[in-house]
Amino acid sequence: MEHPGFFTRSEPMALGVLAEKLGIQLPEGADRALMIRDVRPLGEAASGHLSFLDNRKYLPQLATTQAAACLVAPGFVARVPAATVAMPVAQPYRAFAQALALFYPDALHPKSAMTEAGDPLVHPSAHVEAGARIEAGAVVGREAQIGRGTVIAAGAVVGYRVTVGRDCFIGPGVSLTNALVGDRVILHAGVRVGQDGFGFAMGAQGHLKVPQ
Repeated sequence: MEHPGFFTRSEPMALGVLAEKLGIQLPEGADRALMIRDVRPLGEAASGHLSFLDNRKYLPQLATTQAAACLVAPGFVARVPAATVAMPVAQPYRAFAQALALFYPDALHPKSAMTEAGDPLVHPSAHVEAGARIEAGAVVGREAQIGRGTVIAAGAVVGYRVTVGRDCFIGPGVSLTNALVGDRVILHAGVRVGQDGFGFAMGAQGHLKVPQ
């Protein structure tokens, strides 16, 4: 079964509306009614996707992208494929971060493993296979999945929708968020998996968090 993802995507947005929110002037003749449903890297983008180019080393990917629209610096507008709407902007990466925040607003802030204070340490919506062991003080959050033979040691936290495969050992004090852990994985005490990295679009306007 396909994993449902960790963040909720907003409804599709007309290209014209998206451009206005990002403060971008679309090229003459661009289809402002074109619906954008998601954001993707150049190599993964397809119809209905917004992408971006912020480094010239990715020009070969730009040449073959299937994205519906692409955020690019003005100097690269001519390199955008004819089937892709060029969205000229001085800081493409910053604009892409803003677009990510529009489509995935709940990705801007960490999500609690539990719904509210007082929830049981193993949330009722979690699925723990027979033969798994959850030690005292461990937390298994909403919609998490734990496989057979896995040990979740004392004080470990398995976050929202995290999956842990079979025959794993998740050590004391480990925290797992936004992660899909396979079978027979050992994570020693204190490991952190799935937290934000250094994701900021930096500029004169200040540091803008990039949803991750």
